[in-house]
Amino acid sequence: MAEGGQQQQGGQQQQQQQPSPVQLMGKALTDIRKVQNMLELQNPGQTEAIKMQREAGDLVWQVIQTMQQSQQQQSQ
Repeated sequence: MAEGGQQQQGGQQQQQQQPSPVQLMGKALTDIRKVQNMLELQNPGQTEAIKMQREAGDLVWQVIQTMQQSQQQQSQ
């Protein structure tokens, strides 16, 4: 019976798996783009802030691409 409890615990740990760095960066990119869109729609005069959001989003996207390419190379 103790064995079954250990297996169940292991299963729970798998369900609580931490997001991968690529997933976290994807979430950050989504949030950056949401704020960028909000600025563009609600405060179109904030050109500097919009530009900074766009640049931040582009940078995060480049990092995601690099991370995905690295993962693909490692799995080959």
